[in-house]
Amino acid sequence: MFAFAQRLVWGVPVFLSLAAIGALESLGFSHDGPVVLSVLALGVAGMFTIMLVSLYRWAAGYSRSDFQERAAAEHRERVSARQAFFRRWSKPNGS
Repeated sequence: MFAFAQRLVWGVPVFLSLAAIGALESLGFSHDGPVVLSVLALGVAGMFTIMLVSLYRWAAGYSRSDFQERAAAEHRERVSARQAFFRRWSKPNGS
């Protein structure tokens, strides 16, 4: 579910701008006025920004599974080392 939603996150700025346009039109702004068009342009720019960041992350290897596996293994090592430290600290005689 999360991976599916993560692939659709680029649409959020467009949907937010459409909601803002609906609110502006209900407040009396013209649907082809400069304020409404600028809100739509900001939504499209946000969409392209998210798409470019996602493309960069893919190209840099941040969103690939091998990177995630390495990061998860490093995290598990840090957590187990921290837990071992606290076990030694709380029970210095080994009991």
